[in-house]
Amino acid sequence: MSLSIRKILVTIDGSENSKKAADYASSLAKKYNAQLIILYVLYSELGFAYSNLLGVTTPKAIDDALETQKKDVQKWFDEIRSKLKNTNISVTDKIIISVSSIVGEIIGFADKEKVDLIILGTRGRTGFKKLLLGSVAEGVVTHSSCPVMVVR
Repeated sequence: MSLSIRKILVTIDGSENSKKAADYASSLAKKYNAQLIILYVLYSELGFAYSNLLGVTTPKAIDDALETQKKDVQKWFDEIRSKLKNTNISVTDKIIISVSSIVGEIIGFADKEKVDLIILGTRGRTGFKKLLLGSVAEGVVTHSSCPVMVVR
């Protein structure tokens, strides 16, 4: 059996663990000459905070929330891109807003994009939720249809 990694998805959230995951993803993308996709999933309780009188989130509210987050997220994207600047590695980035499940968004995106490997950190910025593995990492490992590398 030969290992074929053509497309790598790394999820980031600005935490130290996600930065380490991005470093691993960048190294593997170089080694396998694979495409690298950087994904940030914004979990939004904005459906409640920015809803209109009918309880429906407006496109303007979503755009405003996205613009606020984009500044920080763009810095993270740029840091990763700078490490691959002098290579021929294809790098794309994507921000997704989720009103239900970060895990579901990551897995759905990975399936849609037909990624060969998902790389993510053990615990993100949300703090200490599980003793050994963050809840998002645990969910992705449990439900992903492709291999997952968890970095700490």
